Amino acid sequence: MRRELTARSEAVDPAAKSLREGDIVTAIAGLDLNGRPYELNYGQDQRERLLLYFSPSCAYCVQQAPLWRDMLNKVDRNRVEVLGLVSDHQDKQAVFTHAEELGYFKTRTPLPVLFVTNDSLVRYKLVATPTTLLVSSSGNVEHVWVGKWDERKTNEVAAALK
Repeated sequence: MRRELTARSEAVDPAAKSLREGDIVTAIAGLDLNGRPYELNYGQDQRERLLLYFSPSCAYCVQQAPLWRDMLNKVDRNRVEVLGLVSDHQDKQAVFTHAEELGYFKTRTPLPVLFVTNDSLVRYKLVATPTTLLVSSSGNVEHVWVGKWDERKTNEVAAALK
């Protein structure tokens, strides 16, 4: 009975299938909005990486936008590199329009967007949007926030980025 309840809760809770603090991730590659190859390699500098996984068709991503915009205006880009991740199955124009309308290109730290393959999404266990990952310069997952931030998550993110 306990196994069945655990299996059901994992099926309903996408955070249960996401990366966990302490997991190690490797480089991720894809194409930027201009179609140019881009590869995020950990260890090339000492900055942490803040990865924002979203979809233009996700209502929760739209609700999350003011919080991400605020964070993009406050983050120290000398300490943290921020990168938006979307599935390479998404329409590039729809993603561009979505990011532009939500103001991600007009922030103090404009959001570069990377289209990644399904294999990369699986490796990073990105199963729900929005998901926010903070990864150390060595590829160690420091924090995972799945879903729209509530006040507690917003405070956690602020503390993690100080």
